Amino acid sequence: MSSSLLDSLSQLVTPDLLGQAASMLGESQGNVSRGVSAALPMLLGSVASRATDTNFASSLFKLVTDSRNDLGAVGNIAQLLTPGSSNSSISALGGQLLGSLFGSNTSAVTSALAGYAGIKPQSANSLLSMAAPMVLGVLGKSVRGGGLNMSSLASLLSSQKGAISAALPTGLNLDRYLAAPSAAMAAVAAPAAKSSIWRWLLPLLLVLGALLLLSRCMKKDEVVQSLPAPAPQAEVAPAPLPAPVEVALPRADVFFDVAKTELPADAGTALAGVIAYLVANPTSMAVVSGYHDPTGDLATNEELAKNRALAVRGALVAGGVTAARIDLQKPVVSTGDGSLEGARRVEVTIR
Repeated sequence: MSSSLLDSLSQLVTPDLLGQAASMLGESQGNVSRGVSAALPMLLGSVASRATDTNFASSLFKLVTDSRNDLGAVGNIAQLLTPGSSNSSISALGGQLLGSLFGSNTSAVTSALAGYAGIKPQSANSLLSMAAPMVLGVLGKSVRGGGLNMSSLASLLSSQKGAISAALPTGLNLDRYLAAPSAAMAAVAAPAAKSSIWRWLLPLLLVLGALLLLSRCMKKDEVVQSLPAPAPQAEVAPAPLPAPVEVALPRADVFFDVAKTELPADAGTALAGVIAYLVANPTSMAVVSGYHDPTGDLATNEELAKNRALAVRGALVAGGVTAARIDLQKPVVSTGDGSLEGARRVEVTIR
């Protein structure tokens, strides 16, 4: 390759792009530049760190080779910050990438980026939503241009992991935030418990077998004698089974502007963890509940809450969740966290 993956990403970030993003997010261009410069190596480095995980590499390759993953679609990256833009398909792929990388830790990663760049958490959400399709687009171009398969893509990422880590700002090491497959941990614990049982069961079976053989030999020779009682065998208590690990189901809150039903700019990031879980667990259901504040006309507010919930359902469907697995609840009046802004929301939970 003539340039590294990180160089290819950096070439997409132009002063015009930063200016548009700063204007749309209401942030200074310097802080947005600082956020983008951190977000790109954050995501690419996280992908490189997981490249040796076969399951993750397989999921990544499917996203990268998806027909919707077109680098040309992110030519004007600022459109990714606008809800309902023509880039919604590649934005959905970016949301799946964020979910597979960080899972329920997405909010912690967002807070870390916001603190580093000096921007609002909502703006950090938007930058991650913008950066994820950029990463997928550059990887897709490398795969198509180099004829790479899943294995060679993983090798390419691993070979550049050191350079990517060096570009990551100090204090933004994301290893602790990477989503860990809890099922794999449970699978490792089960064989250990099984082997601990055989440590005491096998010697006991051998002793019983020896006693049975000796008894038969004595009957055959018709020798009547009393056998000394065998030495008591110390029983080895089986190792206790590990306590079950309770994994909190992901949930999401999407907040809307006054009298608006369009998805906010950070909706993709907010829904990423939920979408990733639903795609990985096809028997699970999503419950979508629309809320509204107690002020104004009740009928109008209920209609707003319903349409906002429909918009969120549409985002879930775009992310790969079938409509049959989405339970749309009746609009509910709420005071949220005590503010009117908190009441204008749609909640997504898993059951």
